[in-house]
Amino acid sequence: MTERVAVNGIVSAGLVFDLVDGDRAEVYRLDPGSDSRVTFGPVTKRTASRFAVGRPGECSSIFRVWANKGKLDVYSAIRTWKDLAKFSFHQSGRYIFHLSSVDHPGAEWAHRPDPENRRISAWDRPEPFVPGWTHLMTFMVPTEDVRPCPTAGWEDPQKVRWIKKPERLDTVTEFRVAIGEAGAPLIDAGPADFLLDAGIVDGFVLANGRLVLITMHVTHLDETGRALLSDLRTGCIDRAKRDGFDLNPELGPRFADHNVQPDGRHALWDVAPL
Repeated sequence: MTERVAVNGIVSAGLVFDLVDGDRAEVYRLDPGSDSRVTFGPVTKRTASRFAVGRPGECSSIFRVWANKGKLDVYSAIRTWKDLAKFSFHQSGRYIFHLSSVDHPGAEWAHRPDPENRRISAWDRPEPFVPGWTHLMTFMVPTEDVRPCPTAGWEDPQKVRWIKKPERLDTVTEFRVAIGEAGAPLIDAGPADFLLDAGIVDGFVLANGRLVLITMHVTHLDETGRALLSDLRTGCIDRAKRDGFDLNPELGPRFADHNVQPDGRHALWDVAPL
């Protein structure tokens, strides 16, 4: 994790990247005199970022972000969805959450405005949140929802970037996926008692030289936020029971709720029945 720099109670985790040889990105911090750099390469046939909170046997869902070699579209999903559904962030500016196949056994549980269409929801590319950087998706993992499950996380665990479970339960780990232009600073800042930790998770360079960067941010969940989370979880549990799903903890059931945050970010909340 990067060290946090607080000035007058405000935390800054400024980052910037430069292209090297046209297809590699060096990401570094904006702090004066900082030599800390992380290098990311171009997309290959095997390029996929996998990340989660916790460790095998006690973890969140495992998230996946990827692109295809020579292409400019970016995709993300939860790994256990496999061929069920994914988010597609198209270069055209249309972002879509859709079923991969209507023939998947789980497709019947996905609510679609038009049953004849694979789309669950769609929206247009948002305006840059800072010059040169556009938000794709945020995966939200409440710390209290990182639960023990004997079978979770053991599929190729060495390929997953494991982020340590925060010690404080009143927190959320946010995995923010953004795409940016070379040389454009990426600034994430907030009050010191809100943004508790931050760091770089992974990234890769698209064929047009733009960088897809995944960062993690541990943020404070206040009483209002915890009440909303409790309501969300209760609603998910009620629907699961009504639809006949087995919520045995040994099976590691989890819920994914796609919504829009107050600041306009599209987010996927990853919660567990407690």
